[in-house]
Amino acid sequence: MPDLSCSKGVWQKYPKKYIQLSLYIDAMVNMLDDLLDESLEKKEKSEYVIEFLRIFSLFNKERPPERISDFLFQYFNKLITLAIAENFYQKEIKHEKDINKIVITSADLLICRGMDIDIFNEIALFGYKNHRTEKTIKDIARIFRAINILKKDIKDIEHDKKNKINTAVTLIYSRNDIDFSFYINSVLRLFTKKIRLILNRIDLNKNKKPSQFTPIYNFDKMIKNDKKEIVLETSRTTIK
Repeated sequence: MPDLSCSKGVWQKYPKKYIQLSLYIDAMVNMLDDLLDESLEKKEKSEYVIEFLRIFSLFNKERPPERISDFLFQYFNKLITLAIAENFYQKEIKHEKDINKIVITSADLLICRGMDIDIFNEIALFGYKNHRTEKTIKDIARIFRAINILKKDIKDIEHDKKNKINTAVTLIYSRNDIDFSFYINSVLRLFTKKIRLILNRIDLNKNKKPSQFTPIYNFDKMIKNDKKEIVLETSRTTIK
């Protein structure tokens, strides 16, 4: 799983006083992700739990604002719902015959998994006054994270298959009735449509870009870079 704190790079002024908190949160999110996804031995799981508790203790010593603590606990609670949702989405993807429905379900699943970026945006948006722009930032950030996860899943196909980790990518890759490259490109096209709808909320043709839009432009730039990497990685993938 990539370093979620890299999302701070899209912000001109990410709150410095919350950087250490963000790193602790990033570590906890990554550890929970591994605990849920990886095939770990009992000893390894115990080590993960011990390390998680250690990081959680350090997090609390930083005296995080109530808003951050509340949002983090909400996220941990959502993990249970996410696990159930992932199972539901994966069953739909595995058994569905209609490629269009598969693409829509895959995009929904990726966006759902992308919620782990939300807390970093919550921190960066502390005290933000423009609620419309705030929503636009959060929406495009979630799409960025979804595409970023898709890129990771494609790169991790062999690892995930070996460790029996199911993702939309491994499920489609294992099917003989669907062209894998066509599927990936279709998911990217759907995300492109979603991005266009989000960006239509602001004026992209202005000569001067208001600073409040900077995170939006930066997320859009990173999305374009990830899409290029996905196309390249997909072309390298050996189709059975």
